[in-house]
Amino acid sequence: MISLNGAYSSKIEEARKVIEREDFFRVFSHYDADGVSSALILVESLRRMEKDFHLSFLRSMELDIIKESAEYPVILSDLGTDISENLRSSSVIIVDHHMISGSDDKNVTNLNPRKYGYDGTKDACSSTVAFLLSMALDEANSDMFPAFMAGVIGDKQNVGGFNGINALLVDDSKSRYQSSKDLNLSGKTASEAIYLSIEPYFSGLSGNLEESRFFLQNMAIDPDSPITNLRTDEKEKIADSLTIRLIKQNAAREGYETLVSDVFNFKNLGLTGNQLSDYFDAAGRNGKMGLPTSWYMGNEEAKEEMDSLSTKLKKEAIEQIKRSYETKKEMNNFHLAYVENPYLAGIAASTLMLYLLQGSKPVIALYRNKGTKVSGRSTRELVLKGVDLSAAIGSAAAKVGGHGGGHDIAAGGEIPFDKEEEFLNALNEELGEQIGSS
Repeated sequence: MISLNGAYSSKIEEARKVIEREDFFRVFSHYDADGVSSALILVESLRRMEKDFHLSFLRSMELDIIKESAEYPVILSDLGTDISENLRSSSVIIVDHHMISGSDDKNVTNLNPRKYGYDGTKDACSSTVAFLLSMALDEANSDMFPAFMAGVIGDKQNVGGFNGINALLVDDSKSRYQSSKDLNLSGKTASEAIYLSIEPYFSGLSGNLEESRFFLQNMAIDPDSPITNLRTDEKEKIADSLTIRLIKQNAAREGYETLVSDVFNFKNLGLTGNQLSDYFDAAGRNGKMGLPTSWYMGNEEAKEEMDSLSTKLKKEAIEQIKRSYETKKEMNNFHLAYVENPYLAGIAASTLMLYLLQGSKPVIALYRNKGTKVSGRSTRELVLKGVDLSAAIGSAAAKVGGHGGGHDIAAGGEIPFDKEEEFLNALNEELGEQIGSS
């Protein structure tokens, strides 16, 4: 087991005792890759202990739904840390890594690493916390490292290398799980891997299979070869050419870091960590969050369905990115775009931010329905200049009767449908104050 600071180790030990004491748990988790990975780790740990549980996935901390199960011990995963004192559960374990603004109830065991000096944006995500708790329950649960890694990749905490608790866990597991620097592309063939690539997003290649094939053929590389079968020199050619392409499209600096990264090849699963993260993310965004858990517990047919959903999601996301880019608007302190699918808002905002709008300002994507869903993305460079999307979106949303939060670099929220213009003006002011512009 890795060495954590004393206060955090004590809190994890406290959570372990709660789980060992109780027999049934109501587990709620977010639907994205980190939430799905975290939930898988938690419920598989409970199953191995022969504990009963009921798992549900939510879009956000929907307290009304959670309160319906408050008579039972509750585990909240990747849904945010702030919780109403009115929950009144016998015990609550929070497995999270988002920004913290409130205080804990006495019945809450809060495992958010931010409370103990760790950075929840790059040192640990919810899957990290779930993995720590899982191994505290039984060190044999270290075999769930692939699920932990899927969550870390899904939350982009692998970009630029591993940090903090993530780095400690990777180093601790290197005798069993090793990574290698490789192209951060996945697909059945080399051409498909480029054609379906979103992060990195290549203008003229992503979403264009014919051009992706020509791109490889011009380098004398077989476009139909499985990308895992390419020689090292062929991968280097691809990496060099794609880097030049990113330079020409003025991608943000950290956009380059996603092209080559530490790739884990989990041969026993027949998947890389990147593929596993894609599968979990696609299952969640298509409303089939139970597929990863079902597959992990032995349902091999679920893997085929996740593969199909992953391809489908990438195609839909690329089309959404193109439409959002065509209809983008520019405010003083951020770029604005719209999406037709709420599950694609974050993907669209992130891709526009890093690969199409030069990372000059944060990108805010809106999805309009009965209410309006907000997704915002920034860059590390803008964060260093003072941008904090969690604070800005949270404050602006609260002013119009909505709510929001997340990370300084990525955050979201929801606002009343008829308050969009008021919210955007408030957000523009908030971001202007953060970076000292009007």
